[in-house]
This record gives sequence, structure tokens and C-alpha cells, in this order.
Amino acid sequence: MTPPLNPTPSRRVRREPGEGLLAFFLLLPAAALLLGVLLFPMLTTFRDSLYLNKLTEPWLTGFVGLKQYAQMLGDARFGAALRNTLFFGVLTVGGSFLVGVPMALAAHLPSRARDVARVALLLPWAMPPVITGLIFAWLFNAQYGVFNDLLVRTGIIQEPLRWLSTPGLSVLAMVLTIVWKTSSFVALIVLGGLQGIPKEMIEAAQVDGATPTQTFFRVILPLLAPSLAVAFIFRTISAVQVFDIPYTFIQQAPAQGLLETLGVYIYRTGIEFLDFGYAAALSVALFALSLAVTAVYVRFVRDGGNS
Repeated sequence: MTPPLNPTPSRRVRREPGEGLLAFFLLLPAAALLLGVLLFPMLTTFRDSLYLNKLTEPWLTGFVGLKQYAQMLGDARFGAALRNTLFFGVLTVGGSFLVGVPMALAAHLPSRARDVARVALLLPWAMPPVITGLIFAWLFNAQYGVFNDLLVRTGIIQEPLRWLSTPGLSVLAMVLTIVWKTSSFVALIVLGGLQGIPKEMIEAAQVDGATPTQTFFRVILPLLAPSLAVAFIFRTISAVQVFDIPYTFIQQAPAQGLLETLGVYIYRTGIEFLDFGYAAALSVALFALSLAVTAVYVRFVRDGGNS
């Protein structure tokens, strides 16, 4: 006997009258925490950006509206910091994926070096960014840096390079430092994605005669797309907001203009120049940039998932 084409729909779960009210009260503490931790500082920062508040000129106070936002349009230093932020973002995000994905594969594939690779993933991720900047600034030191010593001993260079004194080399040194620090984050997310891929699909591809390269690009990589998208979003946001490592390098490098990012410029405007109103306006601009990047990527990921 064939089953009916339109089976009887299952009964709807009957809710008690007070369940909605209970859910509201259960979510209320978390909502209040989000409002206090996120929304209130954001609104306070935006309010401060509408007022003059410079401690070096305390007589200049009052509401100025969007004047400080208009000031940014003519601020050459803001433009340079924005260009540096985008430039470092492109290089470091791309570099972190070029290093992080092979690291994840090394930590996932069964081999004797897998445990060593997994430990190597955790070390850069767990190290504080300021400590990372200080260590690499010492490694790149022209007089007693380890990198110069290795390059001289191997005969690649004849005399020590002034990594932190030469504009191009200082940029390269900072990019390498950020890539070393952030590639482990990408590798950890990709490793989680690799662990979620069913082994049966890989074995089926091998049975069909696919080479390891074909298996990676036609089976593993498409299944890793969600993990790669998440890593891409978070890495780009952190690249836009980067502060610790550039600020540490600036203390050692004379070519400060090439290394100053928006995060560093905001810090120096507020803490060193004591211009809290303009620093608040710069912070709002950085938040808007991060929000725009997030919106673009979320839209891209959503459209890619629906296609």
C-alpha cells in the first residue's frame, strides 16, 4: 500500500502564554550588556566628535557640528594614514592567507610533523601584539639583529641592512611581522574547516582517480569556502584597525610617516596631542570604514552562498 501523497502535517507545538515574556527577561541582561559595552561608547564618541575638546587650547570649546569631519578632508596626515592602512591591509591579509592555508594543511594532514605544526599555529596567535612588535623590532635591528646576522653568515648580503631606518625596508619588516602574527589566526579557522570535511568525499575523489592537486582544488577548496570567507572578514577588519605592531615599530623607525596607520594616528591625536574632539571624529571615521568593509564582505558571502 503506497503512502498518501499529502501526509497529515505535524501538530504545532503549543506555547504557554508566559514563554514569550520569559524569553524577553532571559535576553534582557545580554541586551543591556551589549547596550552598555557597545552602543553607549559609540554614541558617546559620536557626540564628542561634534564638540571641540583640545586640552592644549582649553579656551576653544563648544559645539562645532560636522566641522571636524570636514577638517579630515583637508588633513594630509589623515589621508596618508588612510592610504597606509589600506596598503598594509591588502599586503597583510593576502600574506596571512598565503602562509596560513599551507600551515593549516600541514597541521591537518597525517604526518609526524603534524603535532609540531599545531604548536607552531598556537604560538603566534597567543603572543600579545605589543610583545610581537618588540621582538621583531629587535630581530630587525641593524647592529645586533638576528635577521642581519643570518643574512650575512649565509652570504646573501655583505653588510647589515638598516631595516628600521630605510623607508622601504621598514615597510617590508612591518608587513612580515604582521603576517607572522596573523597567519596563525587564518590557519586555525581553516584547520577547523578542514576537520569538518567528511573523509568519505576525499576518499571518493581518490577512488575516481583524482590526483592530490585535483582533490584539493575541486573538492577541499570549495568545501572550505565558508571558513575562508569568515577568516577573510575577520582578518580584513583587524587589518583596518591595526595599531599595536605599527605603533611599536614607529618608536624604532625614523620613517614614521610610512608606518602610521589610522589606529596610530587616532592614538597620537588623542593621547599625545590631547585633541580629544578630533580624535573622536577620526574614531568615527575608522568605525565607518570597518562597517563598510564588513557590509561589503557579508553581502559578497551571502550572494555567493545563494548563487
